[in-house]
Amino acid sequence: MCVVISTLSFSQKNLDKGNLKIASVKAVDYMHKTLKLNEKQKAIFASSYAEYAANMMKAVDKTNKSKKGVDPKKNRKELNMHMLRFTEKRDNRIKDCLKKKQVMQYDNLVRDIHPYTLEVKQRKK
Repeated sequence: MCVVISTLSFSQKNLDKGNLKIASVKAVDYMHKTLKLNEKQKAIFASSYAEYAANMMKAVDKTNKSKKGVDPKKNRKELNMHMLRFTEKRDNRIKDCLKKKQVMQYDNLVRDIHPYTLEVKQRKK
């Protein structure tokens, strides 16, 4: 019984990681369609979002493993700090390859992407 429960919990963690990778690809496709990116820009977007997803997965694992006895609010706060740092790094790399008009559009479109799950939720106009 314990083996089944532990196996399910590990598969759930892997499923969440897989969802983050899939969501990062969907986010890049969404940006590609709306910003009309060329291939070089799309490659930079893909690598930046993939790196962001990998860093977020590491940060989640790190905060969950290292501080099991600590208040969940502190873990959440630490994860938020990581997320903000990773987001800034990702956005700086992306904005360097965009044109001025695309940067303005990107700043509006990035709000449609959830920072933790990278799910795209289009706003109503």
